[in-house]
Amino acid sequence: MHFSFSFQLPILFTISSLAILSNPRVTAIEDLNLVEREGMDLSELRKTVEEMEVVDGHSHNIVAFYSNSISSGFVQAFTVGASADPDAAAFAQTTLSFKRGLRDVAELYGTEVSLQSVEEYRKVSGIESITSTCLKTAKFSAILIDDGIEMDKRNEIQWLKNFTPLVGRILRTERVAEQILEQGLSNGSSWTIDSFTEAYVSKLRSVAKEIYALKSIVAYYGGLEINLKVTKTEAEESLRQVLINATKPIYLLFHRNLVDYLFLQSLEIALSYDLPMQIHTGFGDRLLDLRKSNPLHFRSVLEDKRYSKCRFVFLHASHPFSKEASYLASVYSQVYLDFGLAIPKLSMHGMISAVKDLLTLAPINKVMFSTDAYTFPETFYLGAKNSREVVFSVLRDACNDGELLISEAVEAAKDILARNAIRFYKINSTNITVP
Repeated sequence: MHFSFSFQLPILFTISSLAILSNPRVTAIEDLNLVEREGMDLSELRKTVEEMEVVDGHSHNIVAFYSNSISSGFVQAFTVGASADPDAAAFAQTTLSFKRGLRDVAELYGTEVSLQSVEEYRKVSGIESITSTCLKTAKFSAILIDDGIEMDKRNEIQWLKNFTPLVGRILRTERVAEQILEQGLSNGSSWTIDSFTEAYVSKLRSVAKEIYALKSIVAYYGGLEINLKVTKTEAEESLRQVLINATKPIYLLFHRNLVDYLFLQSLEIALSYDLPMQIHTGFGDRLLDLRKSNPLHFRSVLEDKRYSKCRFVFLHASHPFSKEASYLASVYSQVYLDFGLAIPKLSMHGMISAVKDLLTLAPINKVMFSTDAYTFPETFYLGAKNSREVVFSVLRDACNDGELLISEAVEAAKDILARNAIRFYKINSTNITVP
């Protein structure tokens, strides 16, 4: 019996593996069906995940075909970040994300699976047609847009409302500060820290009731370790250095004292208007120092009693600091998690592992879907499609492991893909369906 068992298991595993690998066109969800627990009916979970409308809590503008921001062509949709190095874009064609994504887009458009065929279809169809196809097939009920990335020939938020029931704005705070500096004072005099802070706070207040969240990319401006004791004098000296060296467009990347000072002002506005604050964590484009974007660096803010009522969502929380993010969401009531960008940029295994890591400790009602889509409408479609596949996989495994009942998994899917975002961002509209 001993020898029979020891040889039988690998033989069965090999046959099962070959059965799965023999058909590369089988979808991820269909693959997973082959290993469902015998007798477990997951049809309700699958139907919920595949058919429900989703809420995208964080994404960016779509640009015109002839935009200089996409000079590398459609392959740029598969790079990390909206501003891609042309050489890096060329290598993107050998990533698992590209190969999977190209097949998915070609299937959506009914073209051959080649970059040239997809690009030709896009050009012939036009930006409005493919945007309509991508967004309607993805089944969004709401999309929230961070319009703080400067892109050539971008379509504004109002344009996107032609394709989705609700489109809301997220305000990127650092870009607001930079735009104020670029415009200068109307009387031609120089900024002081008092006049600049007043202009900055006034701008945030003027739009606070029109937006769904504030957002900070302080991780790009030196990291997530905020100096909570930064003084007005230090901020003023930092502002003076900005003005001495100012050339448009102005970026505050190397002026940390001013950035921290303004960040704390932003938190006060968030508290005053009960607005959540999105925080970029984890990976991004090459301007980001990944060593400083670990959300554990943000603990000083979370420990400060002044901000205990401020609601934070860590963007890109699922990679590469998913375990750290999961821990913080489990011990701090004001911390929520968003898994955009990792889906669809990682391999299928990477995406599933990342979301599983988030749920290792984090409460289910604190984990949210987003696409972090940018420039290309296809990034919205791929983000939603892959997220549905990953959420099904993760929840199916939780059922198989005895951690969730199927009825609980169905409710978890509704929370992760829509309801958590609706509650967190206080989305109230008769135009959307709450699952």
